[in-house]
Amino acid sequence: MLVVNKVINKILLLKILKVAALFFACEVNAQASTITYYVEEAALQQYNTRILEMALEHADLQVPKLKSLDEKMTREQALTRMDSGDIDIMWLATSQEFEERFIPVRVPMYKGLMSYRVLMIRQGNEQKFDGIRTFTQFKELKAGVGRFWTTTKVFKAEDINSVLTTKVHNLYPMLEGGRFDYIPRGVMEITPELKKHANLPLALEPSLLLHLPTAVYPFVSKSNPKLAELIEEGMLKALDSGEFDAYFQTTNQYLDTLKIISQHKWKVIPINNSILPKETPLQNEKLWVNFSEYLEY
Repeated sequence: MLVVNKVINKILLLKILKVAALFFACEVNAQASTITYYVEEAALQQYNTRILEMALEHADLQVPKLKSLDEKMTREQALTRMDSGDIDIMWLATSQEFEERFIPVRVPMYKGLMSYRVLMIRQGNEQKFDGIRTFTQFKELKAGVGRFWTTTKVFKAEDINSVLTTKVHNLYPMLEGGRFDYIPRGVMEITPELKKHANLPLALEPSLLLHLPTAVYPFVSKSNPKLAELIEEGMLKALDSGEFDAYFQTTNQYLDTLKIISQHKWKVIPINNSILPKETPLQNEKLWVNFSEYLEY
């Protein structure tokens, strides 16, 4: 019996060593692989890349190469490449569709900055927005939106008057030409966009602020679930350590948002986001910015 037990123990030990070796090999392979990511908005390239690096550092994953795809693609082309695993990571405003199609890392990249939207309008057209205080009044204005924007889906669900275009760069001359009244933009987006289109007579409308609860997550291809776990682990550790907020609060996106919100008296127009998945961690205060001291609801 003693001999049998020794044989059994030896077999078990060999199996344990085999499993350990396999796990170690997988970890080495994961660390040796290239992570390919795609940032749709050039202005967010540096921020998204740094947060990704930070997350991987806090998850103790030593990745020798991060590869950014710099080629221009339509959103649908990029999503198709995510489906195939050709792209590992994209950053998207969450929706039920995306959470079913890819793996969401439910840590908002911009702490909800994109929940606050301002209106880009034609210069000299400010009076059209005077006296608007309710959602019912607001929805009668005409928006210009990208066909594949998550905002567009929300506007459609809430019956907000909208003009759609597939070619987003056409929105700005269309606004100048009077095709619609405004373009809804994240507060952190409008300053660089106004600078980019300084040749057009466009301006910030300084009285109405839309609050449309939005979370922009890193989404990971379903072909790489381990990577999604590591990014979530690393982002939460970076938040707990304070490194995430310390970097976030130095970015132009945050500083531009704070500057605009703190310098105007805003009437907030709440907009229900009916496509926001119920798993969105809205109650976890450490994940979101709070501008309530500047706002009138």
